[in-house]
Amino acid sequence: MTPRRINPPHYFGLAMLLMGALSTATGPALLADPWPWLGLIPIGVGVALAAAASRQFARAGTNIVPLTKSTALVTTGAFARSRNPMYLGMNLALSGLAVILNEPWPWLVLPAFLALLYLRFIRHEEALMEATFGDEYRAYRAKVRRFI
Repeated sequence: MTPRRINPPHYFGLAMLLMGALSTATGPALLADPWPWLGLIPIGVGVALAAAASRQFARAGTNIVPLTKSTALVTTGAFARSRNPMYLGMNLALSGLAVILNEPWPWLVLPAFLALLYLRFIRHEEALMEATFGDEYRAYRAKVRRFI
């Protein structure tokens, strides 16, 4: 596999910008004030989850760059509940941002971002993990869901 020049954090940033741009389109407010500020909760949880998972990779001494060969299969901590906690964290943060923006249009970015992650990264990463770790990865995949 060849690593991509544009990786998930770049797409995450673009998704946030797109959500902001879409929020300028006139639409009905989804929540009355001050309820949109509850979006800070999934943003905080998402950032914390992604950061914790990133630290786990660093402690395991394995590569965090998508579509590069890993030297360790991380299955503890956040990875005991989700095979993709960093991607899950990004999606939680985007969900929180959509709540804060309080317009219907930013919500359209979430399924597009998930599809992009799956098509450009996850399916290839899963194949690479299976090729690298074989039965150990297959057992892990059977036990732990992709996101939650």
